[in-house]
Amino acid sequence: MTFRISSTQIVDGSLIGISAAYSRFTDAQEKINSGKQLNKPSDNPSGLAQSLDFTEQLSELGQFGKTLDQARGFIATSESSLDSVNSLLRQARTFAVQGASTSTNDTARQAIAGQIQDIINQLGSLGNASYGSRYVFGGQRTTTPPLVANGTGFNYTGGTTATGDADLNLDIGRGETLTTNVTGDRVFTPAIAALAKLRDDVANGQDLTVSQQDITAVDDQLNTVVGIRADLGSKINRIDSTKQRNELIKVNFTKLVSDIQDTDIPKAVIELQTSQTAYQAALQSTVRAFQTSLLDFLK
Repeated sequence: MTFRISSTQIVDGSLIGISAAYSRFTDAQEKINSGKQLNKPSDNPSGLAQSLDFTEQLSELGQFGKTLDQARGFIATSESSLDSVNSLLRQARTFAVQGASTSTNDTARQAIAGQIQDIINQLGSLGNASYGSRYVFGGQRTTTPPLVANGTGFNYTGGTTATGDADLNLDIGRGETLTTNVTGDRVFTPAIAALAKLRDDVANGQDLTVSQQDITAVDDQLNTVVGIRADLGSKINRIDSTKQRNELIKVNFTKLVSDIQDTDIPKAVIELQTSQTAYQAALQSTVRAFQTSLLDFLK
């Protein structure tokens, strides 16, 4: 038995070929015009999924970058304030040495006590340092001043470990958290208490107490401040290194997204030329098919 391909089948096959060739041609044109080789999900489903994942991670890194900037500013403000605290405590120690001298008269003692009180007042101001609208030494209670004046001293009203609102923790990366603060009760409360006792002992002429107890107490506060500043400094270094690492990752991810999404122009031009030739060939083939079918009909 002989099977004969009908004219309709020939024409239908030709039209299908034209449609496929034209689709490849328009896809190639779109890649060049848009500069993207991913213009619809069907172009590369797995590539699209990867691109979306990388883009999401880039957005996440951008958000972490903003958080890191905020954390760095917050910590730097704390460290700068503690630098001033360190200087004030060293001044107080110098006054303590003067006050411990048996050759210092009562008038001089009262003057030294007044200078120590001035240092206490300055510590109270430093304890209420702020970064933007947030107080840096108040723990999680960032909206109100943590040190409140009380006569010649100050009371700490910020967050504490005991009340569970001491630490300000920020997510600076996936699964990476950083405590960005130190509470005032760790620095200012004991420092002010030590200076208040020093002030009173100097004013009352307690030479031995000043030399044997108060100077040591001031030294202890200096050591505390030095230790906390070192911890804050290491956190600033960690933030800087994390930012550098994230910037490198962003560059790599951006390149990966570009490799997936962006058109390789030289390759696309060749693809366009090839698809255009194929489309023209399909048209010519169809024309010949129609001519042959017409001659068969005339026979």
